[in-house]
Amino acid sequence: MGAKLIKFTIEPFPKTRVIGKSVAVKIDIALEDRTIETLWESMAQDGSLDFLISLPGRTTQNPDTVGWMGDWQPGDPTYTYLAGVLVAPDTPVPGGFVCRDIAACTMAVGWLQGTEGDEGGNIHADASEHINKAMQANGYEYDGSNGLFEMEYYSHERFRIPEQRREHVTLDFYSPCKKAQ
Repeated sequence: MGAKLIKFTIEPFPKTRVIGKSVAVKIDIALEDRTIETLWESMAQDGSLDFLISLPGRTTQNPDTVGWMGDWQPGDPTYTYLAGVLVAPDTPVPGGFVCRDIAACTMAVGWLQGTEGDEGGNIHADASEHINKAMQANGYEYDGSNGLFEMEYYSHERFRIPEQRREHVTLDFYSPCKKAQ
């Protein structure tokens, strides 16, 4: 299954917090590696997702979720994948969960849609590449000054419902950016 960028915007993003559960993922992850999928499945089974969706202070629409990817370190073969929800920046972190704070910044936001065939690569593995190309075409570049991260946004309307119906999904992808110099 391939992917194509169907919408691209540059948007202000407010200071916020991601709360969820995390795993370490190898940077050179193979598409067959199920580390991230297993995390989401275990959270659905143990009630963690339902708990997070019911948190007060949520800034995402109910029941949207996010996959935050960060904690990149030069030379380190892994990064952190945090599956969770966006909440107000001062929201307390419940026991058994972790958080990452996101500073107010400018975000490149792309909607990637799954397609037939292999053109455009994998909707998840190649999302960053699609967004970076769109940033460059619009005079922007990645901005790691507020932390090295990117984020998947799983809209219930655009991703989860089509996924359940076995239709083409649309993944929202966020990447901090700034005007290119």
